[in-house]
Amino acid sequence: MIIDCHAHILPPEIVGDLASFAERDPHFSLLTRTKNARFLTGEDLIRDMDDQGVDRSIVCGFAFKDTGISRLQNDYCAELMRSYPERIAFLAVIDPEAPGALAEVERCLSMGACGVGEIFPAGHGFDLQGGGMKKVAGLCREAGAVVLIHVNELVGHCYPGKGDVGPLAAYRFAVDNPGLTTIFAHFGGGLPFYAAMPEVKDLGHVYYDNAAQPLLYRPSVYLALKDLGILDKIMLGSDYPLLTWTRYVKEIASSGLREGEQEMILGRNAWIVFGKFFRSRAEGNRSQRQNTLD
Repeated sequence: MIIDCHAHILPPEIVGDLASFAERDPHFSLLTRTKNARFLTGEDLIRDMDDQGVDRSIVCGFAFKDTGISRLQNDYCAELMRSYPERIAFLAVIDPEAPGALAEVERCLSMGACGVGEIFPAGHGFDLQGGGMKKVAGLCREAGAVVLIHVNELVGHCYPGKGDVGPLAAYRFAVDNPGLTTIFAHFGGGLPFYAAMPEVKDLGHVYYDNAAQPLLYRPSVYLALKDLGILDKIMLGSDYPLLTWTRYVKEIASSGLREGEQEMILGRNAWIVFGKFFRSRAEGNRSQRQNTLD
């Protein structure tokens, strides 16, 4: 079973007019200027999942400071979930400090969103300990939902989109929000490598995805995480369409992990967190009919 906890899609109207939308958000503009950057739709995602043997994905768009554009993407992701309830769950994108952000989170949770993310604190210039983020975190904790946060390593090579929100900010957020299921993208900027410290190891509500691992770390990183005793906290997060799932599978297979340990990262850990958000086709149809009646 392969579950991707971090895949980006965009509605066709944005994919078909990237330049125009890039003018409306500096962070999105930076992403569009990244070398070899690709932006694909939900149908592209389903096709690629089928081609590469991926069972389920948690999808999101790209947060904009303009909540209206975030709402457009959230509606698109919700529709894809309704079309593929057994395979797709979605996270709501928002800038927590933007007008209307809290209402948008409430709306998306009512539509069946499994949480909020990917949140870009460095890209949009807000503090993870700020008022807007505290309110979003509170809503998600009450709903039993998940928060996915973009965090970067603060050493190594530079690249577009690399920010200055690292493991310290992630740790402080985790400590301030006990009980909130939190996934820090990109190995939490290195936070899990501090798991030899009891304070970090004891963050039971915190998980990490391996987004961009082939571009950042050698496969031996997984053995280091195993030695630290936190393989159960690591999830596949492709950052689709940044890299193919096949590449992650090969990297993990070459790491020296046993087959069962590889399966934890590729799907079992994510199922523990996200399994409850996937529905059977019949359940999805019933929900869609109820939404129509409402």
